[in-house]
Amino acid sequence: MLKTRRTASFWLALIGAAFIPVIFFLVYVLKADKMVKQLQMMPWESHLFMNWQVFNAFLFPMFIIMMAALVPQIEYRNNTWKQVFASPQSNAEIFFSKFLAVQGMVLLCVVSFNVFVILAAVVANVIHPQYSFFKASFDWEALVRLNLRTYASVLGISALQFLLGMRFKSFIAPVGIGLALLIGGQVASGFHWEHADLIPYSHPTLTLQSIAQKKGGWFVQHEYLSIAYAAGFLLLGYLDLRFRKEKG
Repeated sequence: MLKTRRTASFWLALIGAAFIPVIFFLVYVLKADKMVKQLQMMPWESHLFMNWQVFNAFLFPMFIIMMAALVPQIEYRNNTWKQVFASPQSNAEIFFSKFLAVQGMVLLCVVSFNVFVILAAVVANVIHPQYSFFKASFDWEALVRLNLRTYASVLGISALQFLLGMRFKSFIAPVGIGLALLIGGQVASGFHWEHADLIPYSHPTLTLQSIAQKKGGWFVQHEYLSIAYAAGFLLLGYLDLRFRKEKG
C-alpha cells in the first residue's frame, strides 16, 4: 500500500469514483426543469440506479482491470521483483498482499463513489430546492445490499485480472485482454444470452439487472459463481507464482 502512493492508483480511484456523479450533478443543475419532473417519483431510487447503471456496466470493471495491472507493474517497471522475493516473506505473503492492495484501491473507489453520488444529489437540491431529495426517505439497507452485491460480482474479474497482471511484464497485455473480455461480457448480458452468467465480466451488469427486477436477497447465483471464480483464479495465480522458474 505504501508503494501505491508513488503511483497514480490513489488519484485514479478518486477520479474514477467522481466522474459519473459529477456528470449527473451538472445535468441536474443545468437541466433542472427537465430532471425535476423525471426525479419527482422515488428520487433517490432513480438517482442511485442511473449512477450505478453506468458505473457497473463499464467504468468499475475497467477501473479494476487497470488497477490489477498497475499494482504488479510497480515491481516490473522498477525491476524490483528480485528484491521482493529476497525479502523474508513467503510467496503466499507476497502474492496475497499484492491482491489485497488491489482490493484496497477497489474498496476506496466504491466508498468514494457512494459519497460522491449522495453529494451530487444533495448539492443539486441545495442549488435547486424544487428537487425532492430532502423530502424523500433514503433506503440505507438497499444501498448496502447494492454495494455488497456489486463487490461480490466483480471479485471474479478482479482475481483473473490480477493473475494476468502478475503473469505479464507488459501493462498493455492484461489491460487489452481484460478490455476484450469486458466487451464480450457486455454483449452477452446485453443480448440476454442464457449462459452469460458463466462469463465473469458480465456479472456486474447481471447484478444490476437482477436488482432492478427485484430478484434475489443478498446474493444470487452469478454472484456466488463470481466468488467461486475468484477463489479458483487466486489459487491458479498463486501456484503459477510458486512454481514459476523465472520470477520477475
